[in-house]
Amino acid sequence: MISKLAAAGVVVLAIPLAALSGLVVIVSATMSGSAAAGQAVFAPSDEAVADIPAALLRVYAAQSAACPGLPWQVVAAIGKVESNHGRFGGASIGADGVAAPPIIGIALDGTNGTAAIPDTDSGIYDTDTVWDRAVGPFQFIPTSWTIYGRDGNGDGTRDPQNIFDAVRAAVAHLCPHGSVTDIEAAIFAYNRSTEYVELVLEWAATYTGPLSAVGPLVGGYAYPVPLGYATEAIATRPHHDYPAADIALPVGTSLFAIADGVISVAISNADIYVPGGSGRCGNTVIIEGIHGTRYTYCHLSLVNVNVGDQVAAGELLGLSGGQPGTPGAGNTTGPHLHLSVRAYGQAVCPQPMLLGIIRHTPIPPAAAPTSGCISGKAGTDWAAWLSQIAPVPTGRA
Repeated sequence: MISKLAAAGVVVLAIPLAALSGLVVIVSATMSGSAAAGQAVFAPSDEAVADIPAALLRVYAAQSAACPGLPWQVVAAIGKVESNHGRFGGASIGADGVAAPPIIGIALDGTNGTAAIPDTDSGIYDTDTVWDRAVGPFQFIPTSWTIYGRDGNGDGTRDPQNIFDAVRAAVAHLCPHGSVTDIEAAIFAYNRSTEYVELVLEWAATYTGPLSAVGPLVGGYAYPVPLGYATEAIATRPHHDYPAADIALPVGTSLFAIADGVISVAISNADIYVPGGSGRCGNTVIIEGIHGTRYTYCHLSLVNVNVGDQVAAGELLGLSGGQPGTPGAGNTTGPHLHLSVRAYGQAVCPQPMLLGIIRHTPIPPAAAPTSGCISGKAGTDWAAWLSQIAPVPTGRA
């Protein structure tokens, strides 16, 4: 199958990462086989390549790979939000990885919306013996650096101004249990602000290229959107009027087959939706799976498959859309993926399926309930429900 994305001129940037520990690199014009094998594709967006220094991009990718479930884009997004990748205040990252001049935040003295944190490091890291200040490209306060500081380049020191050390420390902070199952919670633990979480996810989405893959398969299933959106909060949100799931995504986000199957519908030329008319789903992909299952994806901006194609779980189906008033968006109030699942002719709730994939305890559609996922009606605690059906494996949260 020839990728329509490749035909449309979408380019995968080949960054020489093969020698970096823990990261498998595949550069391919199609997703067939690569995603199906559960391998990672490192394909940063054009925005990522333009915004992130090449050497730092490699550090983000390599060190994030040490934490299963933590996309490199999230770490890169935190680097962007905290210090513009080490460029805050006119600083730059040298060949040795050290920010010069040193990046030091304002005094945490209780003013300017800050917490009041009296000096804890005798000014060793922040040069302030009265108040603590956040330091380095990832803006660690001295007490946090004492806990999470790492020697990322093997020089025997832990320097918060050194990008190798700071990135490894950030990964340690985001991944204290060895893996991440709830990315939103991990980011919130890094900085306890919902606005911060939203901003980081926004940048993570910007850095995600159109050919980025979802990562390893889980029992024959794959999360249908990039891992930056594989959070328990996103996966379990109810749908507004019938069993289905809406996942808010920027237009142009990669969409992946949740399971193996055959493409029965691939609408790529839906016109602008007219209220009261047909075409509410807009550009559409439908996968016919085994045992009478059907997976419907709505509001695509680009469809990358054809009717009759056999697809494997994790294979690229196209790009998300949903911008109101644009061709192919259908009836929508904002950019998102609409996903509905039918098992033996009945609409079932995708929420426990999505949560099961995140928790590495996937369930088949036939096991999913037909109720409990509609706004305004009795809802289901999907985490508790799934724990009864498929307990979380030891070592996973």
